[in-house]
Amino acid sequence: MNLWPLLITFAIIASAELGDKTQLLTLGFSTRFPLWTVISAVSAASAVLMALAVIFGGVINQIIPQFYMQLAAGSLFIFFGILTIFGKEKDESISNKNNSNPFLFIFSAFFLAELGDKTQLATFALSAQYGTPFQVWVGATLGMILINGIAVFAGLWINKIIPEKTIKYAGAAIFILFGVFTLYSIFSNSFP
Repeated sequence: MNLWPLLITFAIIASAELGDKTQLLTLGFSTRFPLWTVISAVSAASAVLMALAVIFGGVINQIIPQFYMQLAAGSLFIFFGILTIFGKEKDESISNKNNSNPFLFIFSAFFLAELGDKTQLATFALSAQYGTPFQVWVGATLGMILINGIAVFAGLWINKIIPEKTIKYAGAAIFILFGVFTLYSIFSNSFP
């Protein structure tokens, strides 16, 4: 088996994801949710997204216009920022764990933020170029997991050295700024 498509895809996707908005989103999640919940939700979302890229490629962009994907992602960022500011503290949320599903929330937020992103488009292009969808899928998924795994551990480290209240407001500000930036970019491009 030729591992070249897997290795090239891994390198390209990991490089493209480095510093991406979803890596910062993952970092924010890791300061608020348990380590394995964040890792498993982001990994599952990455695997599904890269599979969609390999299988369907550009069809997704024809079914769901980019405007609506970006609108959902921007709104979700702002919602999570507001939830971070006004949501219940960790001690309160532990007693109400049955009322929410952090895995599903993280999976959905990451999925929407990454849907139609450059890494998904690159995965589609690499699959078409190499004609080895399985190898491209594995390489892309592993690249996403590696880079977002780094963000999770960075979030845990930040959580240990910076006061929780500071992290809370900084994280909320990051989410809200990304949301506003995303919404601004789609609306400024929609109107002349």
